Amino acid sequence: MSVGGGFGDVRSRGVAWAPELPTHWKTAPAWSIARPVRRPPAVDDGIVTAFRDGEVTLRSLRRSAGFTEAVQEHGYQGVRRGELVIHSMDAFAGAIGVSDSDGKMSPVAHIYSIPAGEPRYFALLLRIMAQRGYIESLAKGIRERSTSFDRATFRSLRLPVPPTEEQSRILRFLDQETAQIDAFIAKNEELVVLLAERRDSLWTELYDDAATAGRLVPVRRLVASIVDGPFGSSLTSAHYSTSGTRVIRLGNIGVNEFKPADEAFISTEYGAQLATHAARAGDVIVAGLGDERMPLGRACVLPDIGPAIVKADCYRVRPNRLVSAEYLAWILSAPPTRGQMRLLARGTTRLRLNTSVVRDVRVPVPSASLQAELVARFGGRSDKIDTAMSKAKHGIELARERRAALISAAVTGEIDVGMAV
Repeated sequence: MSVGGGFGDVRSRGVAWAPELPTHWKTAPAWSIARPVRRPPAVDDGIVTAFRDGEVTLRSLRRSAGFTEAVQEHGYQGVRRGELVIHSMDAFAGAIGVSDSDGKMSPVAHIYSIPAGEPRYFALLLRIMAQRGYIESLAKGIRERSTSFDRATFRSLRLPVPPTEEQSRILRFLDQETAQIDAFIAKNEELVVLLAERRDSLWTELYDDAATAGRLVPVRRLVASIVDGPFGSSLTSAHYSTSGTRVIRLGNIGVNEFKPADEAFISTEYGAQLATHAARAGDVIVAGLGDERMPLGRACVLPDIGPAIVKADCYRVRPNRLVSAEYLAWILSAPPTRGQMRLLARGTTRLRLNTSVVRDVRVPVPSASLQAELVARFGGRSDKIDTAMSKAKHGIELARERRAALISAAVTGEIDVGMAV
């Protein structure tokens, strides 16, 4: 594999997002490369979905929960294995790939055959365009993060076209190289899961100690007040500012830790209008939405970050004298409590908490001295686990960055894979 000058001169030929291409590569409009496919679905076709990570597969093979189900499948179309799929609404986020299954798709998916090329090569190429923000810059839409990458826009794109044989070599090279990276990522993801299970086991053990020494008490008896955030529609992008009142969002709420990186502000004047949603240092913030990565009901103590309000789906809980803020955040984030919250939560596609649910959650409340002891014991014993998890997650992040950079370099001709496979 050679890099830079070893691959010959580069030149720009109307490909705005990747101006430097090998001299022997051609460029062509997308309409001459990709042929639209329109076919009615078969009666027994399963639903195929284009996911943002580039996988296009039967929904039943990946997950079936969390989707909006169509009452009537108007406009659904048949897709076949090996066809290029572009999700018109989510293309900007990478929902582009080659279907690995026969099935049917909603009309927001655009389906193409590639008669004289490798569909996987062009799928990777388009995903690089999405990662570089070029597709979003072209897409049509009236709301932020709600766009439409329509057929006409795609047809007018000018794309790099390496010789078909070279497209195949690029794919073989990437299959070989990314397999090693993927194996490393999978190994570290397994390690993260094992460490999380060990941490939860420790947490549950200490929770049991609290339950043995104390009594179960509903949260409503442990708080001076509890408020939720304003409805999302009342806090729009127009209200955000570069400084002023800090907005506490779901991304700030870790499992028993505050995550400061997700910064957002509204003006001090508008913050004053939302004073009923105010939060201060020492309050406990609870997440009313969650997923497998960041679970529902996780809680943290708010540090001193100045004037703040909680956003929609976040709950500010102000503890009374019966519990410390540190203990309340710790016990709410404990696996048994989060399990209880899942049972009490409401929702069809996504489980959601509300203030009445949070108030009804029951937690063990031992003496103040034991509360402090349990929090300290957990912190002391979990530090090594957390450090190991952080290292594994960092390794995964670096590997994914390496994978993305390698794919980008290969499909845009920055590296010559001619002798690599």
